Amino acid sequence: MSKVITIGNEKGGSGKSTLSMHLAAAYLYDGQRVATIDLDGRQGTLTHYLENRVRYIDDKKISIPMPEHLVVTPSPISTQRTADQDSAQLESEIKSLRQEYDVIIIDTPGTYNHLSNTGHKNADILITPVNDSLIDLDVIAQLDPYTHEVLGLSNYAQNVRAMNQIRNDSGLEPFKWYVLRNRISHIDAKNKREVDQILTKLADIVGFKYISGIGERVVYREMFLNGLTILDMMSLGSENISISHIAAKNEIRQILGEIGVKV
Repeated sequence: MSKVITIGNEKGGSGKSTLSMHLAAAYLYDGQRVATIDLDGRQGTLTHYLENRVRYIDDKKISIPMPEHLVVTPSPISTQRTADQDSAQLESEIKSLRQEYDVIIIDTPGTYNHLSNTGHKNADILITPVNDSLIDLDVIAQLDPYTHEVLGLSNYAQNVRAMNQIRNDSGLEPFKWYVLRNRISHIDAKNKREVDQILTKLADIVGFKYISGIGERVVYREMFLNGLTILDMMSLGSENISISHIAAKNEIRQILGEIGVKV
């Protein structure tokens, strides 16, 4: 059975595209057939990432694996009818890709729309990266500013529950929801400890699994322009491999292991 992994967060700049690209590369190097879907056609970060990858392959005359890539954008005229048509088309695309690919990775926009909803509804696994900041935790829950007690679920968390309810009503297994921290500082600080404590508490209240995340590493940003991932760097035997690269590789491997994927 093919697996659909949706990377979702209604905040921009949370690292969704970087995570999507690295997960895609991990599965590709494992010999699996991978398709990627960019639902943020306007920003197109994942699409630009892959365009850079194609250019690097051509320039350097090298061979590194590429996923099948699809860009889906909403209709220019927004009505309920066009939204329903867009969603139906995306559903059809996902169904078709399931017949040909082992893994489908969906990168969603940093905003709420009908395509993002469809991407969530069709997920087998949902991964929500959140920046390692108290400010960014409001994508999951509303917190008391003094006690950090949970005052209520965010709109995004409520929407995730709604999408899982739709799956349940349709006779489908609920997707597994994972939340990971992105841009984790390597320096111990009060904010870092508080984010960890709050996410640990929210996991039980909201209903996700809190997993280890991605450190604040310049290497992730540097590789974007060449369309590369940590795994590509290792595969190509780059002379510029550093301790930071090795640590980043271990982070990606650990994330895969914690969502139950052996690669």
